[in-house]
Amino acid sequence: MRAAHRLATLLLALAAPLAAAAAPAPYVMPSQWMAALTEARLAPGYAGLGERVEALGAALQATCAGRPAALAAARVRWREAQLALRALSPLPFGPVLETRVLRRIDFWPTRPAQIERSIAQYAQSPDDTARIGLSARGLPAIEYLLFDAGRAPLADDPAACRYAAWLAQDAAAALADTATGWPAWRAALAEADPEREARLIGDGINILIGSTEVLRLKYLDKPLRPRSGPAETDAWRSATARDGLLAYFGGLRAGLQGGEGWPGLTAVMRGRGLLVLADRVDVRLDAVAAALADLPGDLGAEAARPAAENLMTELGRLQRLLAEDVADAMKVTVGFGESDGD
Repeated sequence: MRAAHRLATLLLALAAPLAAAAAPAPYVMPSQWMAALTEARLAPGYAGLGERVEALGAALQATCAGRPAALAAARVRWREAQLALRALSPLPFGPVLETRVLRRIDFWPTRPAQIERSIAQYAQSPDDTARIGLSARGLPAIEYLLFDAGRAPLADDPAACRYAAWLAQDAAAALADTATGWPAWRAALAEADPEREARLIGDGINILIGSTEVLRLKYLDKPLRPRSGPAETDAWRSATARDGLLAYFGGLRAGLQGGEGWPGLTAVMRGRGLLVLADRVDVRLDAVAAALADLPGDLGAEAARPAAENLMTELGRLQRLLAEDVADAMKVTVGFGESDGD
């Protein structure tokens, strides 16, 4: 009897991990994925970005007023706002996509000539800002004014300082407009019908494919292979380029893998039985993270080229996996272009 009892206990112990391994992953609807991303990252992230841009605006106004140490504070506030923006920019969902706010606050590459012309235009007609184009607005334009070594410091250039302060005010207003859309977006997710669910998964996968492409092409390949002149990566003037790439990838990874206690795209995949494919996405993300960790601070230096090339290779592998295997398995038509995420 004791031997039989021990045998039964042993069989139960052996069967337990097998049963756990065979247990299906919970089914996650696309609307649940988007709702979790909204609550965990997007709504609080954009609220925080708005606060940082407002703090930047206050520091710029203090700079224009001639307050000591205000310029240094404005540079710190800009870096904080920039990294908050980069963590959100690969996830243009909901009201962000509807309002196109990223086009208004994140036009890059920077166009200094247009910014300089807009400074003069704003000085002449500060109440007529409708004709100031997107290429002369946003955080990248403020970076140029705050950090470019070839122009006078803002504290010594009143016209440029007032324009920079207005740029921060303009960006804060755009973010405030976007913030009002989150409750309606979240409520609509709770009532998604099958047609909306299919649209959400299609749009979600396409946006993440596009954001992977933007990271590879826009922020690495194109600036590191200029047609002429030195490499000028995103936020190079403020020496924030590498940190910006890390923040961007962190946002992209959150969309793909979720976070502690909330699902990403891989959870949606596992709920549909695509366990091996979801594991492959995890492996590719780990490879990109490792390649990012190898990047030196100065991305434009010749010594950085091998690490940058390796990172672009790993991003290309991730992008192909998403655009081919994942999209096919999830029955999604790929139609996202690189410029659509700007």
